[in-house]
Amino acid sequence: MSLKAAKEALLRKRYTEAIAILLEYCQDSPDPGTKEYIQAQMWLVSAYQRTGRADKAIAICEQLQENPDPQLQQWSRKSLVTLRAALEEAPDSGIKSNPDVASVVKSKPNRYRKGNVTLALATKFRLYYILAAFVTIMLVVGIIFGIHLWLIGLVSLVFTTGWLIAATISTIVLGTILFFMSPWIVEIAQKQYHRTQWVTLADLDEIAPEAVTVIEKFCELQNIDIPRLGLIEDRNPVAFIYGILPNSARIVVSRGLLQILDDDEIAAVYAYQLGRIRNLSFAIVTFATAPAQLIYLLHVWLSRLSFRARRAKNALRLIATIANGIYNFGNYIVLLATRTSSYLCDRTAAELTGNPNAMTRALTKIARGLVQQTQLGQPTSRLLESTRALGTCDYKTAIPIGMAFEILYAGQSEHNLYKVFLWELFNPWANWLEWHSTHALIGRRIKQLTSYVKQLGLTSEYDFPLILSEGRSLDRPKLHRNFRRDLLIQTAPYTGLSLGLGLSFTLFWLYNNWLPLSLSIVGLGLGIMFQGSLRYPSYRKVADTDLVGLLVDPYASTLCGQPVQIPGELLGYGRHDLQLGYTLKLEDQSGSIYLNYLPNLKTLYADPGQIIQQMEILAGESVLATGWFRRGEISAIDLSTLKPILENPKSKAKTLVSYHQLWNNVLSSAIVFLGLMVLAASSLF
Repeated sequence: MSLKAAKEALLRKRYTEAIAILLEYCQDSPDPGTKEYIQAQMWLVSAYQRTGRADKAIAICEQLQENPDPQLQQWSRKSLVTLRAALEEAPDSGIKSNPDVASVVKSKPNRYRKGNVTLALATKFRLYYILAAFVTIMLVVGIIFGIHLWLIGLVSLVFTTGWLIAATISTIVLGTILFFMSPWIVEIAQKQYHRTQWVTLADLDEIAPEAVTVIEKFCELQNIDIPRLGLIEDRNPVAFIYGILPNSARIVVSRGLLQILDDDEIAAVYAYQLGRIRNLSFAIVTFATAPAQLIYLLHVWLSRLSFRARRAKNALRLIATIANGIYNFGNYIVLLATRTSSYLCDRTAAELTGNPNAMTRALTKIARGLVQQTQLGQPTSRLLESTRALGTCDYKTAIPIGMAFEILYAGQSEHNLYKVFLWELFNPWANWLEWHSTHALIGRRIKQLTSYVKQLGLTSEYDFPLILSEGRSLDRPKLHRNFRRDLLIQTAPYTGLSLGLGLSFTLFWLYNNWLPLSLSIVGLGLGIMFQGSLRYPSYRKVADTDLVGLLVDPYASTLCGQPVQIPGELLGYGRHDLQLGYTLKLEDQSGSIYLNYLPNLKTLYADPGQIIQQMEILAGESVLATGWFRRGEISAIDLSTLKPILENPKSKAKTLVSYHQLWNNVLSSAIVFLGLMVLAASSLF
């Protein structure tokens, strides 16, 4: 028997089978000191606990306490406290009823007895979507019209009525052409990144028969043709739709999505895409993202060319980076439409399947699959990047949820990992994060799906009513107080610039016309310096915690780092996307997290081989990471120090020191010095 089979049994909650596999593995293991043997023992503790045999789990933990590894000793102590408390707790023989569950005839506990139900959704969601769709269309048309005005300005100094009429007519013509050509543009662009295999309903029926039923019923009710179905051989869990007319829509899914979802969850994802046909958001998004797809295609082409080119590599990479930035900025045009339509599409998925819980599980499994496919030091998958607005959820904001559920499925933590939703539901920074997301945050979508569960009289997934109840007991004044503090940090450079500009206008009579520029630069530098002092607070209150404790903290900040200290194993490293440092991956007893490592200038550019050598030595070793944790799109730790836990005189491993504070101070000081130089130079003329 292998550990892989045991892990699969644990993930599927077949604990008795997992126990049998793990016991056989431990008996056959020749060396009880190996990492694999210890992992098997830890999984046995988890399996025994979940089957109600806390006594056997306690016996294993007591043996593990004798292991010399300090991390394992700490894990054993924490587990013993929980297990002994569970052993002493009196058994509850009563059967508790769920007040949210009504009597549903012939229905499973997690789904309704039939599909095509009608669910209530607040009117505001429909109004928000209608307004967002109108704004998106006007933005695209306005950009086309603005380009025409810019071109007219190049050839004529006077904007006559004739020019304006010509610009208006040309905008209408080009907008119409773009509207009908946008599916072709998206399809041509997608062919450059991957190959789409077009399949039939019969092919899909072999994989997901319920999805076929949902598609056929929807198309019959809407009196439209069956959408063209595509399959991409990619391990990233992706599903997206594009097209202009309902009769010519294309729904494409990846092999990775079909592999990680169950039949009812696949049906829910297809129903979500059908929801885009129902509210026509698929046409609006296709129309608005087509120009951005061309820009992203330019980015990909320049990136490939830079690898083959013998000259001007850096210039090509710079232009490719600029094109990627323009593409990301272009996604903001459709953010309102895609974000507001996600609530309507979730409702359609729940109505067509009669199974809102399936969509709930699909969202969390997709997030977990995204985490599993993320590779250290590798660029983001072009499939994910190019279909960000067209897909089911935003891969950028799904990572924290995916990390929590990866830990949950591994069964390596006793924390209530469902609390990871509290941050998205109640932290004010979640509003800021969602504003930059192509879709509503997963926690907020599940909250709405839970309301459909209640309407259908079903049992909700992930104890979500309890999570909502716990959220109401959070310290709201503290949440908003922390948010106001973070706003002060975020706006410090702009505040400094504004104060410098205002002071220059107050004292303009004392100097010359260069005073506003110089004092503005000085104010900007001082603002950045002040921002750094708050982003990286003192270590006098450093918290000794683990990854789970950080992920489920509803008070975690996006800007102000929380000083933390986490023991774990360094899994690997990779160069940062902007080539300004390195990204490291640390695994503790519960999961893994990324570390942002920023060396000093000398070692970063003059002697990078020394850094790589030290990281190679530390890879696979037990280390203690100290730094500042932030919860955002990617929950990560800005590293301060990384040192080996076991001091070995024969080993060449040394402590890695990161210089985030130093770089901030150097940058801010350089800006202040520049402002003073401008002020001094202006006095000579």
